[in-house]
Amino acid sequence: MQAGRNHLATIVFASLILAFSGGPVLLSLIGSLVPDRILLDSSKSLFAEGLNFEGYRYVFTGELPASYLAENANRAMISDAARQVPYSLVNSGIIALSSMILNLLLGAPAAFVFARYVFPGKKVSFLFLILSPLVPAIALITPIYIMLQSFGLVGTRTGIILVHTAKALPFTVLILSVFFRKMPAELFEAAVLDHCSRFQTFVRIALPLALPSIGATGLFAFMLSYSEFMFSMILSGDADTRPVSVVMAALARNTDVSWSLLNTAIFIAIVPTLVLVVLVWRFVVEGLLSGAVKG
Repeated sequence: MQAGRNHLATIVFASLILAFSGGPVLLSLIGSLVPDRILLDSSKSLFAEGLNFEGYRYVFTGELPASYLAENANRAMISDAARQVPYSLVNSGIIALSSMILNLLLGAPAAFVFARYVFPGKKVSFLFLILSPLVPAIALITPIYIMLQSFGLVGTRTGIILVHTAKALPFTVLILSVFFRKMPAELFEAAVLDHCSRFQTFVRIALPLALPSIGATGLFAFMLSYSEFMFSMILSGDADTRPVSVVMAALARNTDVSWSLLNTAIFIAIVPTLVLVVLVWRFVVEGLLSGAVKG
């Protein structure tokens, strides 16, 4: 009896979590496939006129929906910001992927050194690194903007990539250092006996064992960059460098924009993250579980 109650409670809580996390995605998908005249009319079934892909056609081709070509039609506004979503996805993908790669290239060796070696200033530098995210981001905007402006990086993808890398690097070092610290010391003692240098020990022993955690940390860095808004808004220039978070904010600020078009843009913007999570889910789960049970 008790086992049955526990099983039922697990199902209920799992259903609530699924509804909370997946509900908005499902609603945005439904909203993107239903015209405004049906979406805002409670007397009609949502799919009374079938699926509507006019919003997607407009976003990718610029072709106006048929309702906007009819004379004297009552309709919401079409926003040109929606047309920027596909290219802004490319920008966000390039920025987030570059930030993720830089984070792993810089963070994994740094985490290994912090975890396995003793050097002067280790405690102070590690404490500074892990406490730096506690500084309010709003306080850093002006100095970061001035610094990047002096290097001519304002309005470029490179400037945004560097800021996103710096923002995620403390978390990368912290998470990976915990994993490297829990590796058996015998492995590294054997490497010393085999005359391996520190770099060889890192590449041949630590790195292969840490791949699940590195995959999970890389996903975190990617998502942090992909969803970041404030620095992206300040540092991005024209549409050629604007990430999707900035474009979506511009679209959402238009209170008269079509609900169907807005939901179309929202769903298109979240599709890459859904695909990425599915592709690397195995690495995320293995990374979390290995960090939890080792040691």
